[in-house]
Formats: sequence, C-alpha cells, structure tokens
Amino acid sequence: MTIDHRPIDWKTSPIDRRGWLMMLATWASATIILTVVGLAIVEWWEGSAVGERDADLNRWFEDQRTDTLTSVAHRVSIASDTITKVILGIVLIPVFLWLFRRWHEYALIVGGLVVEVSAFGLSSQIVGRDRPPVEQLDGAPTNSFPSGHIAAATVFYGGLALVIFMRTRRPGPRVVATVIGVGMPIAVVMSRLYLGMHYITDAIAGLVLGAVELSVMWRVVHRTLPADESAELHDREAVVEPTAVGASR
Repeated sequence: MTIDHRPIDWKTSPIDRRGWLMMLATWASATIILTVVGLAIVEWWEGSAVGERDADLNRWFEDQRTDTLTSVAHRVSIASDTITKVILGIVLIPVFLWLFRRWHEYALIVGGLVVEVSAFGLSSQIVGRDRPPVEQLDGAPTNSFPSGHIAAATVFYGGLALVIFMRTRRPGPRVVATVIGVGMPIAVVMSRLYLGMHYITDAIAGLVLGAVELSVMWRVVHRTLPADESAELHDREAVVEPTAVGASR
C-alpha cells in the first residue's frame, strides 16, 4: 500500500444519514433474528435427538486437551478479547489516518464492531444459553449464544483484509489479507470450541453475525467515498465481496 500524502480530511464523515439508518436497521434485525433463533435452539433444538449431538464436538475437543494445545488456544482466543480489540482499535487511529488521510477505513472496522457487539450483547442476554457441558477453560461474562469472540474476529480481521483489498491490487498483500481474513476467524472458532466456551451452533451464529455486519459496513462507507474511487471499487466487488470473506471463515 502506498502512503497518501494529502492533508488529513478531518471533516468528511464516512457515514451519511442513510448509512446510520442502515446500521440501526441491521442492529435491530440482527438482534431480533439472533434472539428468535437462540430461543428456538434452547427450547427445541437442545432437547431433541439431533440437538444432543451439538455437544459431541465439545466433548471430542475436551478429550484432545493437552497443556500445549491449551496454551495455544488461550493465545488465539486473546486475539479477539475485548481488551485486545480496544487496544488495537486505539492503535489503528493514527496508523489509518497516516496511511489513508481519512476516516473511512477506520469506520469500516470500528463501526462493524460497535453494531456487532450491540446485537450480540442484547441477544445473548435474552437467550441465556448455558455453556457446553464440558469444563470451561476460559471465563466470560456473557452467555453461550451467539459467540461474540467469533463475531468480533470476523469483523475485525475480515475488515483488515478488506482495507488491504480496497487499497491495493498487488497479489502479495492480497494473499496476506486473505490469510488474515480467513485464518484468524477460523483459528478463533477452533480455540473457543476447544476451551469449551461455545457449541458449534454458537460459532456458526457468530460467523454469520460478523459477516453480515462487515458486509453492511462495507456498503455504508462505500456510499461516502469520492465518486472516482467508489466507481473503481465497484468494479472490484466481485473480488472483495465482504460476505465471501466472512463466510469463508
């Protein structure tokens, strides 16, 4: 990526009025859908013969535990902890402003995280799903469904990948972006299952939530880009389709 040497555009908002409405509508829709699906899982799925298989994967991971794997799983999980996201979010402010001279790339990631956390937090509290029936090797103040760690990893690391795709066509950086955008959410999924913090259904819900929020934020910031850059990115959308990035994880 080349550094933009123009003065920083402090005044142009990366989110216009319609963008704020899109974010609000996405938050409301995601919260309602997650709540309905989560309550259905708790009330009907968990007690069914098929639903009982949901915990089998957690039991399998519990049987594979070793000191080394547990240490690795904890380190991977930290990559999506709240404190980690806050620190990285603060660090990205001067870095993104220095590189891009505007707020759009930052809003893509942080806006997605804000909506994701809001939808996840409320729906998780309402659903109140218990953790899997294995020993939990980590702590969390929230409930099991959906996985906030996995949703946040999808938004944050998928968002970083999209920023790279937005700013360069060079194959090297794009390969790195793909590894980050796909690899980190998958690694967080594996770590959270291994640590006994989530069912696989929680993980799937987290991936979907993160992918949806990232896709919406892509469209929100895309609306306020300069006309020439917006047209150029539109031509690339087949390559950088956000839902593809999130779904792959």
